[in-house]
Amino acid sequence: MTPVVLSLLSVFGFLTRDPAPNLFRGRDDARRLECVRWFGKVAERQLPGRVAPAKPSGVTEPEALVCRGRLLRPGLRDSRDEAVLRELESKVSAVASQVASVRADLSGRTWLVEAFYPNPAVGTKISFALKSALMRESLLVSDRLPLLSATDLEIITRLPPNEAYDVACHRWHTTGQLLPSDVLIAQIVRDRRETNLHTGLCIDGRWSWVR
Repeated sequence: MTPVVLSLLSVFGFLTRDPAPNLFRGRDDARRLECVRWFGKVAERQLPGRVAPAKPSGVTEPEALVCRGRLLRPGLRDSRDEAVLRELESKVSAVASQVASVRADLSGRTWLVEAFYPNPAVGTKISFALKSALMRESLLVSDRLPLLSATDLEIITRLPPNEAYDVACHRWHTTGQLLPSDVLIAQIVRDRRETNLHTGLCIDGRWSWVR
Protein backbone atom coordinates (compact mmCIF):
# COMPACT_ATOMS: atom_id res chain seq x y z
CA MET A 1 0.00 0.00 0.00
CA THR A 2 1.44 3.34 -1.02
CA PRO A 3 2.05 6.18 1.48
CA VAL A 4 -0.68 8.20 -0.23
CA VAL A 5 -3.28 5.51 0.46
CA LEU A 6 -2.10 5.16 4.04
CA SER A 7 -2.41 8.90 4.48
CA LEU A 8 -5.96 8.91 3.10
CA LEU A 9 -7.00 6.05 5.38
CA SER A 10 -5.64 7.88 8.42
CA VAL A 11 -7.62 10.98 7.44
CA PHE A 12 -10.84 8.97 6.97
CA GLY A 13 -10.24 7.24 10.30
CA PHE A 14 -9.91 10.60 12.03
CA LEU A 15 -13.09 11.94 10.41
CA THR A 16 -15.15 8.97 11.56
CA ARG A 17 -14.02 9.62 15.15
CA ASP A 18 -14.31 13.41 14.99
CA PRO A 19 -17.60 14.50 16.69
CA ALA A 20 -17.85 17.66 14.54
CA PRO A 21 -20.01 17.66 11.38
CA ASN A 22 -18.01 16.21 8.48
CA LEU A 23 -18.20 13.88 5.47
CA PHE A 24 -19.28 10.97 7.67
CA ARG A 25 -21.35 12.80 10.30
CA GLY A 26 -24.26 15.14 9.59
CA ARG A 27 -25.17 18.20 11.65
CA ASP A 28 -28.13 16.48 13.30
CA ASP A 29 -25.96 13.55 14.42
CA ALA A 30 -23.31 15.95 15.74
CA ARG A 31 -25.92 17.84 17.76
CA ARG A 32 -26.93 14.59 19.49
CA LEU A 33 -23.48 14.33 21.09
CA GLU A 34 -22.39 15.89 24.38
CA CYS A 35 -18.62 16.25 24.65
CA VAL A 36 -16.21 17.19 27.41
CA ARG A 37 -12.46 17.78 27.00
CA TRP A 38 -10.07 16.63 29.72
CA PHE A 39 -6.44 17.71 30.07
CA GLY A 40 -3.40 16.60 32.03
CA LYS A 41 -3.92 14.66 35.25
CA VAL A 42 -7.70 14.92 34.85
CA ALA A 43 -7.53 13.01 31.54
CA GLU A 44 -5.19 10.39 33.02
CA ARG A 45 -7.46 9.88 36.04
CA GLN A 46 -10.73 9.76 34.10
CA LEU A 47 -9.37 7.40 31.41
CA PRO A 48 -6.75 5.22 33.13
CA GLY A 49 -4.56 3.35 30.68
CA ARG A 50 -6.21 4.97 27.66
CA VAL A 51 -4.40 8.32 27.67
CA ALA A 52 -0.66 8.61 27.06
CA PRO A 53 1.07 10.14 30.13
CA ALA A 54 2.72 13.55 29.90
CA LYS A 55 6.19 13.62 28.41
CA PRO A 56 9.10 14.55 30.72
CA SER A 57 9.73 17.68 28.68
CA GLY A 58 6.38 19.07 29.87
CA VAL A 59 5.82 20.79 26.52
CA THR A 60 2.52 19.03 25.94
CA GLU A 61 0.03 17.45 28.34
CA PRO A 62 -2.37 14.54 27.83
CA GLU A 63 -5.66 15.53 26.24
CA ALA A 64 -8.87 13.60 25.59
CA LEU A 65 -12.21 14.54 24.06
CA VAL A 66 -14.96 12.25 25.35
CA CYS A 67 -18.39 12.29 23.71
CA ARG A 68 -21.62 10.45 24.39
CA GLY A 69 -25.10 10.55 22.95
CA ARG A 70 -27.58 12.93 24.55
CA LEU A 71 -30.13 11.37 26.86
CA LEU A 72 -32.61 13.91 25.51
CA ARG A 73 -32.93 14.79 21.86
CA PRO A 74 -32.54 18.50 20.93
CA GLY A 75 -35.64 20.49 21.81
CA LEU A 76 -36.67 18.45 24.87
CA ARG A 77 -34.26 20.08 27.30
CA ASP A 78 -35.15 23.49 28.71
CA SER A 79 -33.93 26.23 26.36
CA ARG A 80 -31.97 28.00 29.10
CA ASP A 81 -30.25 24.73 30.09
CA GLU A 82 -29.34 24.18 26.44
CA ALA A 83 -27.85 27.66 26.18
CA VAL A 84 -25.84 27.28 29.39
CA LEU A 85 -24.46 23.85 28.50
CA ARG A 86 -23.63 24.83 24.92
CA GLU A 87 -21.03 27.37 26.06
CA LEU A 88 -20.14 25.80 29.39
CA GLU A 89 -16.61 24.61 28.59
CA SER A 90 -15.46 27.95 27.19
CA LYS A 91 -17.02 29.91 30.04
CA VAL A 92 -15.58 27.86 32.89
CA SER A 93 -12.17 27.82 31.21
CA ALA A 94 -12.26 31.62 31.09
CA VAL A 95 -13.32 31.79 34.75
CA ALA A 96 -10.55 29.43 35.87
CA SER A 97 -7.93 31.34 33.89
CA GLN A 98 -9.14 34.64 35.34
CA VAL A 99 -9.09 33.61 39.00
CA ALA A 100 -5.73 31.86 38.57
CA SER A 101 -4.13 35.02 37.19
CA VAL A 102 -5.97 37.76 39.10
CA ARG A 103 -5.98 35.93 42.46
CA ALA A 104 -2.57 34.33 42.30
CA ASP A 105 -2.39 34.88 46.07
CA LEU A 106 -4.91 32.04 46.45
CA SER A 107 -2.93 29.49 44.45
CA GLY A 108 -1.84 27.64 47.59
CA ARG A 109 -5.38 27.17 48.90
CA THR A 110 -7.83 24.33 48.41
CA TRP A 111 -10.63 25.24 46.02
CA LEU A 112 -14.18 24.10 46.75
CA VAL A 113 -16.64 24.36 43.88
CA GLU A 114 -20.38 24.99 44.07
CA ALA A 115 -23.06 25.68 41.46
CA PHE A 116 -26.30 27.41 42.44
CA TYR A 117 -28.55 26.56 39.51
CA PRO A 118 -32.31 25.80 39.39
CA ASN A 119 -31.80 22.43 37.66
CA PRO A 120 -29.70 20.17 39.97
CA ALA A 121 -28.58 17.92 37.09
CA VAL A 122 -27.26 20.90 35.13
CA GLY A 123 -25.73 22.29 38.33
CA THR A 124 -23.74 19.07 38.69
CA LYS A 125 -22.43 19.44 35.12
CA ILE A 126 -21.44 23.05 35.82
CA SER A 127 -19.51 22.23 39.00
CA PHE A 128 -17.74 19.27 37.36
CA ALA A 129 -16.70 21.38 34.38
CA LEU A 130 -15.37 24.14 36.63
CA LYS A 131 -13.42 21.66 38.77
CA SER A 132 -11.73 20.30 35.66
CA ALA A 133 -10.93 23.83 34.45
CA LEU A 134 -9.40 24.79 37.81
CA MET A 135 -7.26 21.65 37.84
CA ARG A 136 -5.98 22.56 34.39
CA GLU A 137 -4.72 25.77 36.02
CA SER A 138 -2.77 23.59 38.49
CA LEU A 139 -5.03 24.53 41.41
CA LEU A 140 -5.82 22.08 44.22
CA VAL A 141 -9.52 21.17 44.00
CA SER A 142 -11.62 19.32 46.58
CA ASP A 143 -15.01 17.58 46.28
CA ARG A 144 -15.85 18.69 49.82
CA LEU A 145 -18.67 21.23 50.18
CA PRO A 146 -19.59 23.43 53.16
CA LEU A 147 -22.95 22.86 54.85
CA LEU A 148 -25.43 25.09 56.64
CA SER A 149 -27.71 24.24 59.54
CA ALA A 150 -31.48 24.09 59.07
CA THR A 151 -31.82 27.36 61.01
CA ASP A 152 -29.23 29.08 58.81
CA LEU A 153 -30.97 27.85 55.68
CA GLU A 154 -34.35 29.09 56.87
CA ILE A 155 -32.95 32.57 57.48
CA ILE A 156 -30.78 32.78 54.37
CA THR A 157 -33.48 31.64 51.92
CA ARG A 158 -35.65 34.58 53.04
CA LEU A 159 -32.96 37.13 52.16
CA PRO A 160 -32.50 38.89 48.79
CA PRO A 161 -29.97 36.93 46.68
CA ASN A 162 -27.10 39.41 47.03
CA GLU A 163 -27.44 39.44 50.82
CA ALA A 164 -27.93 35.68 51.02
CA TYR A 165 -24.49 34.86 49.57
CA ASP A 166 -22.78 37.30 51.94
CA VAL A 167 -24.49 35.75 54.96
CA ALA A 168 -23.87 32.18 53.82
CA CYS A 169 -20.18 32.91 53.26
CA HIS A 170 -19.88 34.42 56.72
CA ARG A 171 -21.62 31.43 58.34
CA TRP A 172 -19.44 28.91 56.50
CA HIS A 173 -16.41 30.69 57.89
CA THR A 174 -17.58 31.16 61.49
CA THR A 175 -18.85 27.57 61.82
CA GLY A 176 -15.59 26.13 60.49
CA GLN A 177 -17.14 24.68 57.33
CA LEU A 178 -14.60 26.69 55.36
CA LEU A 179 -11.07 26.50 56.70
CA PRO A 180 -8.52 29.34 56.51
CA SER A 181 -6.79 27.29 53.80
CA ASP A 182 -9.99 27.03 51.71
CA VAL A 183 -11.60 29.21 49.08
CA LEU A 184 -15.05 28.53 47.66
CA ILE A 185 -15.86 29.46 44.08
CA ALA A 186 -19.44 29.37 42.87
CA GLN A 187 -21.21 29.60 39.55
CA ILE A 188 -24.58 31.30 39.95
CA VAL A 189 -27.60 32.29 37.89
CA ARG A 190 -28.57 35.58 39.56
CA ASP A 191 -31.74 36.04 37.50
CA ARG A 192 -33.98 33.16 36.41
CA ARG A 193 -34.48 34.83 33.02
CA GLU A 194 -30.79 34.91 32.05
CA THR A 195 -28.39 32.30 30.72
CA ASN A 196 -25.23 34.01 31.94
CA LEU A 197 -23.35 32.39 34.82
CA HIS A 198 -21.89 34.75 37.43
CA THR A 199 -18.87 33.85 39.54
CA GLY A 200 -18.55 34.48 43.27
CA LEU A 201 -15.75 33.81 45.73
CA CYS A 202 -15.99 33.16 49.46
CA ILE A 203 -12.63 33.96 51.07
CA ASP A 204 -12.05 34.22 54.83
CA GLY A 205 -15.75 34.82 55.46
CA ARG A 206 -16.10 37.58 52.84
CA TRP A 207 -18.07 37.23 49.63
CA SER A 208 -17.07 38.96 46.38
CA TRP A 209 -18.21 38.83 42.76
CA VAL A 210 -15.56 38.06 40.16
CA ARG A 211 -17.69 38.45 37.02
